Amino acid sequence: MVFKNQIITYKYDTHFSLPTWKMAKSVFIFPIQLFNINAVRRIRIHFNLSASQLSKGIGKSSNYIGTMENEQNEGSYSDEVLSDIILYINKYINENPSLELEFKGKNHYTIYDLYPLEVLSNEKVAKKVDAIPPGSGPTITLNAIIEATDFFKTSHTLKEIVEECNRVQNKNWVSQDFTQPLENAVKGKNKRLKVMLRGDLNTYILIGKQKKD
Repeated sequence: MVFKNQIITYKYDTHFSLPTWKMAKSVFIFPIQLFNINAVRRIRIHFNLSASQLSKGIGKSSNYIGTMENEQNEGSYSDEVLSDIILYINKYINENPSLELEFKGKNHYTIYDLYPLEVLSNEKVAKKVDAIPPGSGPTITLNAIIEATDFFKTSHTLKEIVEECNRVQNKNWVSQDFTQPLENAVKGKNKRLKVMLRGDLNTYILIGKQKKD
């Protein structure tokens, strides 16, 4: 039985796609607030910024962004905080000119990038934060899988990584689409993965998270 103001959510292991049940009380916020949260998360994930790093970068406690992205928390961003986030992201881009940009030629964001182009409803909706932003490209998809799933707790070849990303986004990407994103994940400023040999093949695994296959 599902009681009022409760929803049943599904949590999937991205490798095996096994559903588990979790009962959670639904939290409702305004659509524009949810858009802000998902927009910040998308940009944060693209530039491989951890929630803690962005939180500290805007002068907040280390768990601030994580709390805002928590579906069980009613929190949302004020315009002042959104402005601080934009200032930090622009500063981060300027200080790291080798970063892969989210969109070609876009090396600067404004607060309007965190708002929708169309007018949204004033009716509150369930707070549903996109763990892996739907419709995203290879970089955001890969970084989100690294951060939000257990996939890289075991080592995976490039072929396996491409297959997983294609499965998640229903795409037909090829290995070359992940050359730069994987290099950034291994050698970038905020590297999350390391390379391990499996026979004569390179595989990728979370740093400090080795688990036998």
